[in-house]
Amino acid sequence: MKNIFCLVFVFAFLNSTFAQTELVATLKSASSVTEDGEGGLFFAGERDVNFRFGKRISPHGDCIDVINGYAFVTWYKGGMDKRNLMLSRKNLNVENSPWVTIEFPHQHVGQGGELFNGIGIRGDSHNTAAIAISTIDNTIHIIYDLHAYRRSSLPSVFFNYSVSEKEKAFVPDEDFKLDIFKPKQTELKSGQNYERMTYPMIHRAEDGSLVARYRRGGSGNGDILMAHYNGTSWTNNWLFHEGSLAVPNRNNMYGGERFLHGKFYSGFSIRYSTNNSTSTSNGYMLNSGLYYAYTNGIPKNQSTQWFDVNDNPISLPIKNNIDATKDPVQIGQPGDDFGTATFPRSSSDPAWTVTENGAIHFVQRVDNINVHYYKKATDANFSKNAGGLIPNPDTRGEVYSYKNHVFMVELISGKITIKTTLEGENNWKIIYTGQDVTSFDHFDAFVNEDKLYVYLMEDTGNNTVGVGDKRPLYFQEFSLSETTVQEDRKPIVVIEAEEFTTASTDITIGTNVAASNGKYIDAFRNNQFLEYKFNIAEAGDYDIVLFVAVRNRDDSTMDVAINVQQFNNFPVARTGDWNIYGENRIENVTLNQGENTIRITQKRSLSSEPDKIEVFSNAVLSAASFNKNTINVYPNPSKGVITVNTTAESVNYQLISAQGRLLQQGVVEKNSLDFSNKTKGIYFLRLISANNTTTTKRIILE
Repeated sequence: MKNIFCLVFVFAFLNSTFAQTELVATLKSASSVTEDGEGGLFFAGERDVNFRFGKRISPHGDCIDVINGYAFVTWYKGGMDKRNLMLSRKNLNVENSPWVTIEFPHQHVGQGGELFNGIGIRGDSHNTAAIAISTIDNTIHIIYDLHAYRRSSLPSVFFNYSVSEKEKAFVPDEDFKLDIFKPKQTELKSGQNYERMTYPMIHRAEDGSLVARYRRGGSGNGDILMAHYNGTSWTNNWLFHEGSLAVPNRNNMYGGERFLHGKFYSGFSIRYSTNNSTSTSNGYMLNSGLYYAYTNGIPKNQSTQWFDVNDNPISLPIKNNIDATKDPVQIGQPGDDFGTATFPRSSSDPAWTVTENGAIHFVQRVDNINVHYYKKATDANFSKNAGGLIPNPDTRGEVYSYKNHVFMVELISGKITIKTTLEGENNWKIIYTGQDVTSFDHFDAFVNEDKLYVYLMEDTGNNTVGVGDKRPLYFQEFSLSETTVQEDRKPIVVIEAEEFTTASTDITIGTNVAASNGKYIDAFRNNQFLEYKFNIAEAGDYDIVLFVAVRNRDDSTMDVAINVQQFNNFPVARTGDWNIYGENRIENVTLNQGENTIRITQKRSLSSEPDKIEVFSNAVLSAASFNKNTINVYPNPSKGVITVNTTAESVNYQLISAQGRLLQQGVVEKNSLDFSNKTKGIYFLRLISANNTTTTKRIILE
């Protein structure tokens, strides 16, 4: 286990004309859940041979709970020959505390619990392990390894429930052992039917009681059941959503529920039984629609009163109808609004949240387009947008809220990315991009008050059965806060990338709503060039900022000529997505009064997409940006030890060779960097500020 450096990423609206608050996500600590040589289970190999459905099983589903300063995570032990259920706990109140882990005797059942063609158990990604802590009696509850199994086929593992003895959730680390748990059970309450259950979740109410939910039945034909735990016992199962209806209305819901701000909400899409590759009688492939309902207080039985988006009472169970005019809780239909195919396709659950002010936000994906539906509590109708920086719910991230900010966690090119917008708006901005050396494959997240917790599996890139089915697990803790952003300086010149004076003959202009003016240079290839002429009223030193998207290359470089000044092999920062145009700053460039020329030449094939160029005067300085008054690098030339003199906090660096290769990266500690082990020559030192902007210095090691 280890803690790593604190990163603070604050997004400042550079062109705001008034002060406003912005969300800040600060990485406080990161640790390894699994020990060296161990890992969580991952389904390596071939689909339909080694696994069914997806490769993911750890972490997956409702697998995190954080309460009283303790983090609890579930997983399965790596290696298909092992597959044991695991529970790990960490005391977040104590700095550098270890993860302590309990290994259960239960092993992942797999697809139907049967051997496949004699090669062993075939993995099943449905079999998640849901966890929650009841603070009424401090018990740990885990429901796990379910996928519509029948008692007759799997009498001892068709339903799996483990619960600890009372007052054992927060015992000292040395006492956190298997013997604090009762023997595994195949029921929550005696006499109830728990056959054919899938997708377990456990939600904790403000009073410490729990609400369990699961689907009974199959895809396109399932009911959602719930039960309540009061600190003593579970209630009977009761029906929340009825999907086992007559065709064509037979369906099941894909989504879930959450306690937020004293209410219990449900947000979901619907999969009708008629949705498949040969029959789409309801007009949509797989999932369709966005649905919303809530209840005040804690739902303990079916008689609890629920309401629709307009606060009209509805009766349970919810029964969806293929005719939207008869559907009580549908709030939108992305397939109609943004679908491009004959039968629009949505495969993931919608991500959603409700803010403390009552604003509702849904993010869904239809025909590979990210869509966003949102409304403030005072709005009569939902607004809706598509594309741009709207997050992708296929990453299995959830939408969360902090005060009047809405945010979502994604993985982009294996790195944690956090995007945010104000409630009731669609102005998504990136406030955090992970600088981890490790690349991650998938994650689950959890928010508790002003903390965000992200539970991740490493992407080892190994898909070999017996090796790639065991991958390291990590846990990162972020604090959430606000900062007030004051008016910042504006560029004196903005040059759209498509408005070049001269260029290569094969330049292509693309369109993207995320780009400035909606246009960008598409597939800027090796040795292609763009040249621009612009006028400056007064000669002097200026900063030039190139806005460029680079999806997956750390070695993207350009030759930049500004009048007679040459910046060859200038490194262009990776943004992780073609919809994200990052800043690349060249500081203290001397410009002439009157006409000036900028020429950029791409040096790596298909590695960038320019959006615009901005010119800033150094006569007005920004405290949030790198410039000559806030950062200096010396001595230069140097024998290897370099001082980075800056008032900025949480500065990270990347050392890049003259050929554009990333050689070293990390955090600037005590304003000093040591490159004395590097050979003599010319390098580029890219510095990344607290607001995720960059500046690049050319340094010489001698």
